[in-house]
Amino acid sequence: MTDIARARPGGIAVFVAVAFSVTWAIWTPLLVQAQATGLDRMPWTFFLASVGPLCGAVVASAWEDGPRGVAAWAQRIFSLRFRRVWWLAGIGMPLAYLVIAWLVTFVVTGAWPDPAGFGLTGKLPGLAWPAVALVWVLTFGLGEESGWRGWLLPALTRRVSPFRAALIVAGVWIAWHAPAFFFNPTYTSMGAGIIGWMLALVCGSFLLAWMTLGARGSIVPVLLWHAGFDLLTAADQSAGIIASTISAIVMVQGVLCGWLLWRRARAVRGAAAVHA
Repeated sequence: MTDIARARPGGIAVFVAVAFSVTWAIWTPLLVQAQATGLDRMPWTFFLASVGPLCGAVVASAWEDGPRGVAAWAQRIFSLRFRRVWWLAGIGMPLAYLVIAWLVTFVVTGAWPDPAGFGLTGKLPGLAWPAVALVWVLTFGLGEESGWRGWLLPALTRRVSPFRAALIVAGVWIAWHAPAFFFNPTYTSMGAGIIGWMLALVCGSFLLAWMTLGARGSIVPVLLWHAGFDLLTAADQSAGIIASTISAIVMVQGVLCGWLLWRRARAVRGAAAVHA
């Protein structure tokens, strides 16, 4: 009997319900405070809310197949049995983004970004960049990727093509951020830029889906990528040129990965039609 046959139905609904409930329950007080008196600085609960998708993955795995399902999920997502190229992708791409973004900044402004400001953010005052990086890894890196790419993506690919699965994950991912648009300055200041942000998340979903599939379902490369991306783009000095440059690169990569996933889905459909 296969894992799909054994799995208890409704896992995706359970995942989405838990992921949203946990994150939104933690973010709602921040939303209320921001609307009433404003937020002087981002409290630690902002980062704590990133565990929503992680909680969703644990509960959904248990729902479908009990403790065995949770153990299988954890073993898969933290597996290191993937080709070395995915280590290079997870670590090397953010480093490449950094180099390109700094070069673009120098060309546009005539000056290099201040190295002392690298990675630093007012959301984590007083922390040096290595500590900031660790926070990103353990919160929005682990918290999100253990759910989006670690559970939801493979759950969907058992039903639809990876291309469609990545699109659905992007939609869920976008909706999950909704409360942040009412208290997080990064989002409240977007205005019409929200359209570009949504397109960037769709492209990011394609890119990270491609990486996850390449790494045999492990989230280690995408976790490192996600944390590196946040470290670079959420830094205070990144507002403007650096963040825009990196987002543009990711969108180009995402379009390419989306095309590759679409081609793969088309090839699979073609092969199925031939053997029908």
